[in-house]
Amino acid sequence: MENRRIGGRSGNIGRNIFTAEWFANLAGRMDPIRPIEPEYEELYSAEVVQAAVQRLAAELTPWVRKVSADSGSQVLALCVLRGGFLFFSDLLKAIPLSIQPAFVRCRSYAATSVLQPETELEVNLEDFEGEGRHLLVIDDVCDSGRTLAILRRRFLAHGAASVRTVALIHRRRLDSQFTPDQAAFYYDGPEWFAGYGMDDCHRYMNYPAVYARQAGS
Repeated sequence: MENRRIGGRSGNIGRNIFTAEWFANLAGRMDPIRPIEPEYEELYSAEVVQAAVQRLAAELTPWVRKVSADSGSQVLALCVLRGGFLFFSDLLKAIPLSIQPAFVRCRSYAATSVLQPETELEVNLEDFEGEGRHLLVIDDVCDSGRTLAILRRRFLAHGAASVRTVALIHRRRLDSQFTPDQAAFYYDGPEWFAGYGMDDCHRYMNYPAVYARQAGS
C-alpha cells in the first residue's frame, strides 16, 4: 500500500485512516434492517449473542490452557455442521489460545419438526484424528440431547481422552437425554430458531441475531 504524508506525518494510509475504530463506526452507520417473516421475533440480539460468546470463551480458556500444558497438544474443537458454524467460528476466535478446528456432519431431525428425531443418526467424522486428544464439541442447539450424547459416546469409543460439549442454546426438556457442559443460553419452549447459523428452509443463517418463530405460526 502506498505511503503518503498525512497530517504532517508520513505513514501508511491503511494504518492511519482505516483503523478498527473507523470500521466500527462505519458498521454502526450501515447496520441494515434485516427482513424476516413477521412470525419471527428477535430472541437474542447480535450484541447479546456476542456477549455470551465472550463469556463462554473466558470460561473455556483456563481449561484449554490446562489441556495444552498437561497433554502437550492442542484442544481439538469439532463443529457440528451446519447450524453451529457461526457460533463455532466466533467462539474459537474469542479464545486467545491455539485450538485445532475440525468438523462433523450429523443428521438428527426431520425437516418438518424441531421435536421429532430421525430413526437413525447419521454421523460423518471427516478425517477424525481424535485418538488421545481432548475434544471440544460445539453445536447450535441441544434439544433432546440425542446428537451430543451419541457423538460423545462415539468419540470416546474412537479413543478421545475427554469430550467437552458446548451449545449455543440448550432447550430444557423433560425428556432430555443429555445436558451439555456449557451453553450460551437456556430456553424453555418448542419454538423454532433461526439466525446465527440456524435456518428456516435455508433462510436467515447469516443473520447475527437469534430469532424464534412464535408458537402456532
